[in-house]
Amino acid sequence: MSKELSLQETGALLLAAEKIVLCTHVSPDGDTLGSTLGLARFLLQQGKQVTVFCDDKINDSLGFIPGMELVQRPVAGTKLAADVLVVIDASSFDRIGIVADVVEYKELLNIDHHISNDRFAEYLYLDPKAAAVGEVMVDLFQAMGWSMDKETATCFFTAINTDCGSFRFANTTPKTMRKAADLLECGVEPNFISESLEVRSRKTVELLGKVLPSLTFEAEGRIAYLTITNDLYDADANTDSFVSYPRSIEGVDVAIMFKAVEPAVTRVSMRSSKVDVSQVAVHFGGGGHIRAAGCTIYAPVEEAREQLLAELRKQL
Repeated sequence: MSKELSLQETGALLLAAEKIVLCTHVSPDGDTLGSTLGLARFLLQQGKQVTVFCDDKINDSLGFIPGMELVQRPVAGTKLAADVLVVIDASSFDRIGIVADVVEYKELLNIDHHISNDRFAEYLYLDPKAAAVGEVMVDLFQAMGWSMDKETATCFFTAINTDCGSFRFANTTPKTMRKAADLLECGVEPNFISESLEVRSRKTVELLGKVLPSLTFEAEGRIAYLTITNDLYDADANTDSFVSYPRSIEGVDVAIMFKAVEPAVTRVSMRSSKVDVSQVAVHFGGGGHIRAAGCTIYAPVEEAREQLLAELRKQL
């Protein structure tokens, strides 16, 4: 069981360490990357030895985030000693890939906002009411009196913006808007961030055209899903937004995207307007939020789809 820290205790733990490894979760999104890179920039400015790990491919659309050049992919079989390993925006330890095997750490800190967090870390700062870990980072910096330059603020604004759907999702609160406004005071250009996030490669748009015909409805139209089969899967295409298409259909309570990344590995993304999809994700070892969650099912996509739909029907 984790020891839950205050913001001040979290900041003190970070400042007390010299060798720090920060890591994102696999299938990295704007929140985990923006939050990690913003914190990494600050710690480097304090003279800390900082390594940033991400055990997955990063979509090109996120390449504009300041500090992206710091991100390394861990190499299996290597070892890196650290005073503290900081896991950012991950609710379970398996969400960091082989980073868990590569880093030899003295202390393990998890900074998160997922209600499904399984408290795997020795130390934990968790705010399930926060729209994004980017919002938590702003809280941390303000509580510690740490200054933010334009680039660090851009990292955190990107984190918040992506996890609350450009302030459209139900997790957006008055506090979320206030923290975003604080970041604008640091010189953040929201138009630049929005335009950068909206850019799609030709490969991604062409893949969307091939995937949309797979749209299928279940439970009298309350469930709608898309499927990316093994023959369609392209690691270079940014498919994060695909689930928004079934989500926008009238009468759909739960939208799902099944992505066959390997013959027996299926990644699942779920969005909901009424159903607690985090419970479904947790059943398969994943996690997330009540209205947005995901998991990886180690089965062929057809089998994984049947398993997940069966569990989802129980929630309905």
